[in-house]
Amino acid sequence: MSSSSISSEKLSREQLLGCDDGVNKIQMAGRNREMQTYLMSLDEIDLHDDAQDKLFTQYTINTVYASYSAAQHRVRQYTLLLELLRREVDEWALKVEKASHIMPDYKPVWLLQSQ
Repeated sequence: MSSSSISSEKLSREQLLGCDDGVNKIQMAGRNREMQTYLMSLDEIDLHDDAQDKLFTQYTINTVYASYSAAQHRVRQYTLLLELLRREVDEWALKVEKASHIMPDYKPVWLLQSQ
């Protein structure tokens, strides 16, 4: 390779890198500008809360509290239902025990089928 071809390769690389560097700088400047615009718009939203934003927030909070209260009420209802079912099971257990004393040798048909 001659020295002129080496210098032309270096020159073309430098030109390409310089061009790429310029494009990268322009792209980076554009991204920075977009980021600044975005941050400024966020700041503006925070500074200028309007009545609809506050109303929306209030309704959202009210909905959360109402959902929580409804869930607590459902838990209470299920707990009462469970207590009623336990009482019914206990009452039937007493009836089965009494029935087994009346006829100790008798086995119900459903009991025989389940074995």
